[in-house]
Amino acid sequence: MRGALSVSAATALVKECLEQGITPLWVEGEISDFVAHRSGHFYFTVKDAEAQLRCVMFRGANARLRFTPRDGLQCALFGRISVYPRSGQYQLIAERMQPVGEGELQAAFQALKERLQNEGLFAPERKRRLPAIPERIGIVTSPTGAAIRDIQRVLRRRWPPIAIVLRPTVVQGREAAADIVAGIEALDRRADIDLIIVGRGGGSLEDLWAFNEEPVARAIAAAKLPIISAVGHEIDFTIADFVADLRAPTPSAAAELAVPDARDVLTGAGSDLRRCARAVRRRLDEGRLRLEGLARSRALVSPLDRVRQASQRADELLQRCARAAESRLRRAGERAAAVAGRLEALNPGSVLERGYAVAFDERGRLVTRAAALSAGDCLRVVLREGAVRCRVERAEDAAALAALLGRSAPRAAGP
Repeated sequence: MRGALSVSAATALVKECLEQGITPLWVEGEISDFVAHRSGHFYFTVKDAEAQLRCVMFRGANARLRFTPRDGLQCALFGRISVYPRSGQYQLIAERMQPVGEGELQAAFQALKERLQNEGLFAPERKRRLPAIPERIGIVTSPTGAAIRDIQRVLRRRWPPIAIVLRPTVVQGREAAADIVAGIEALDRRADIDLIIVGRGGGSLEDLWAFNEEPVARAIAAAKLPIISAVGHEIDFTIADFVADLRAPTPSAAAELAVPDARDVLTGAGSDLRRCARAVRRRLDEGRLRLEGLARSRALVSPLDRVRQASQRADELLQRCARAAESRLRRAGERAAAVAGRLEALNPGSVLERGYAVAFDERGRLVTRAAALSAGDCLRVVLREGAVRCRVERAEDAAALAALLGRSAPRAAGP
């Protein structure tokens, strides 16, 4: 029919009317039929009790979300109304999305906070002490944000010698959490860094959400170096604040907590030097008085006399020791001579020297009694020089021996 519009033209006209006639707006409803396409785009429907509206959120916009939408989530969407020509269906092209009421983010925040607290990650006893005067500080934050400028300015003002190592980091968006974790781990491996500051400037709960994610909390807890969390403003609290060794209300406050004020240190050093000077003067005065006392003492008036007296006393002691040793040696020699005389008297060789002999029987036993022998027994008789072998003709009694020796035989015992 002449003058009739094609479907494409009619759809384009509707699309133009909707896009030009309806300004961007907020729409609130419940998500359903949610699909995260492999292209990165989100497709879903928002609905209430009376109607529903198809929606699309392209990859560039949804990359800023800090939560994943799901069916049943009540949310508010900001975007513009348009038409998808292929299906002829109007839709909302969403540019922003946020949960309604307490919201998904706040619920996720509370759930993670309770779980990590039950694990003991917030316990005061696991907090590490900050170094009193760090030499080098690592900072995990955006290189272009206000936070790094504030931190650097305060650090340089308070402690000019401080060295700063910035690890440029994405602090917002879908990639932020992983990059924050990588930044913490990279600085924590360095042996020349004493302290780490992790943070960013203020923003909404969604903007700060990377610091509420579990991997970031785990990385802070696992770090060997002490960490200051400096996220947002004074009213902002994140999971990172609870896990960190110290929470600073702002990035500037983190810098103030990280280093001392050089002016205070110099003032304190001056006071310490004055105290040391007073202590040194006191010790010098005590030493001077002691030297004056020693100078007046007899020991130092005539030191040569003291040396001579000591030498004389040493000679006297040596003489006493020599006399005592000589006396003891003489007595020991006399006792040794007496013992030697007794031993000599008992020496069988001395007996033989005087003309006596010693007799042994055939078994080598010493013969001391004539009565123990019989005629025909063989003996070995040891003399002063050599020995002889003999045979017994007869055994004589004690009377015969006495006659031989020129004295009477011993009288027998009896009445």
